[in-house]
Amino acid sequence: MGITQQGIEGEQMLLKWLRNKGISCFQPDAIGYKNGKYILYECKHQARFKAPPFDGHGLPKWQIEARLKFQFETNILCILVIFDSETNEVFYQYIDVLENGEHIDTKGLKPRRIYKLTSFITDQSGSPPNK
Repeated sequence: MGITQQGIEGEQMLLKWLRNKGISCFQPDAIGYKNGKYILYECKHQARFKAPPFDGHGLPKWQIEARLKFQFETNILCILVIFDSETNEVFYQYIDVLENGEHIDTKGLKPRRIYKLTSFITDQSGSPPNK
């Protein structure tokens, strides 16, 4: 077993152990520090959702709810970063800003909340949005 696989298994063991002890938890993709503030980053590498009703990107609703609860309780902002697997574009935005914009919820076994592409900032400067 490689070190990466062993690390992933250890992280999964930790999450299970915490949940078995009744500790609510989630695993952020990254925590960054910019301009004197911490920011939690949620990352997806995926193909975009195609119209109708609009082209967009998103994530499972439970992840949105967990990140926004964390943001509300800690005052640490959360940014969704999307690496578009078809176009190699990078889209990003604060999750609370996305929630205030146009979005839809898909149906099915793995429902997702999809945000309109125009709600995102595209990576031209390489820097996260200021807030």
